[in-house]
Amino acid sequence: SNTHHIQFGSEDVRESRARYQRRVAELRDQPDLGRSHGSARTELAYGFACNVDLGDRSLRVDLPRAEGGSGTGPHPGQLMRASLSACLAMGYRAWAARLDIPLDDVALEMCCEYDERGQLGVDADTSIGWQCIGWTTTLWSSASDSELERLVETTHRLSPMLANLAPSVTREFELRIVRTAHAIDANASLATGTTDPRCGSV
Repeated sequence: SNTHHIQFGSEDVRESRARYQRRVAELRDQPDLGRSHGSARTELAYGFACNVDLGDRSLRVDLPRAEGGSGTGPHPGQLMRASLSACLAMGYRAWAARLDIPLDDVALEMCCEYDERGQLGVDADTSIGWQCIGWTTTLWSSASDSELERLVETTHRLSPMLANLAPSVTREFELRIVRTAHAIDANASLATGTTDPRCGSV
């Protein structure tokens, strides 16, 4: 469908770009303004269920019943995937505005591979946590392939959540472009990165 349109809420693309430009100017003039911190306070509620206080909001984190929890909230792995995928989706939108690249919509599917033997101490040679993360990003846009490749490369290179991943985690990426009404070619096209022979540009 060519009817996908991002709703920018309280600010439009021009306002988003202007806010970015003001912030960049401030940080260049006063670098110390860029330094900050985040915090969380976590308490066990019962069993494995945790109440997490993030200051301006709180949430429940739990393990699924199959792993001894009560299933009353997302488990840590789900939250990490949610955080990473949402950060990327927000990044595509933010950098599209900053780079003046038209973008109508974004969808992202993510999958992580892991081996439970590592975290349970069964095999010392098995890595702990995620071994591979792969995601497919679909962008609805009338921009050229080169513009969208620039958007993806910038978003991935400057993504704080991607930067938090251990270098040992293999990354696989696929980009799908769906042309919107203003594009010359109305067909979906496929582009992949070239940073790594088996992984896309991340």
